[in-house]
Amino acid sequence: MCVEVVLVRRSLHVAFFSIFLMFKWLEKNLPKIVIAPSVGLISWFVYGFILWTLYISFTKSKILPKYELWGVGQYIKLWNTHKWYIAIENLLIFTVLFLTICTIIGVLLAIFLDQKIRAEGFLRTIYLYPMALSFIVTGTAWKWILNPTLGIQKLFNDLGFENFTFDWLVNRDMAIYTIVIAGVWQSSG
Repeated sequence: MCVEVVLVRRSLHVAFFSIFLMFKWLEKNLPKIVIAPSVGLISWFVYGFILWTLYISFTKSKILPKYELWGVGQYIKLWNTHKWYIAIENLLIFTVLFLTICTIIGVLLAIFLDQKIRAEGFLRTIYLYPMALSFIVTGTAWKWILNPTLGIQKLFNDLGFENFTFDWLVNRDMAIYTIVIAGVWQSSG
């Protein structure tokens, strides 16, 4: 009887120790187990599709994918298109102006907020308000403001300035600068 009790106790100790080890292992590896599906899905849907897009760019695809490899033909065709140069020019204009103006405004606002000035609450609101809005809300608001039939131009025409025009959104030469203004307003804080 004593031997049986000792064996039962020993088996209970072994069982509890193995459960303890299992919980320690689970405690150590649970974050990895929980995050593994997210890492897998992100890897598939981001990096997998980047690789697929890169592969498709070397095929003869147009709207629908064709899996017949064509080499760098699409890139040669792209660099021979006038609209591509316009897109590159707009990208460079936006990048330089956006980064420069956002940096300057952000630093100036940070300096003003660091000082103990009277209008600190108002300035803090101006500083943080654009970041609280989503890109869709910001885009829609700027679209309404800059629309010649609804926004600034309509307001000044209704105030009696009949010759006032503010068609930056529809003017091909000014549209990129309009996008820079909207982007700076959204991101300078």
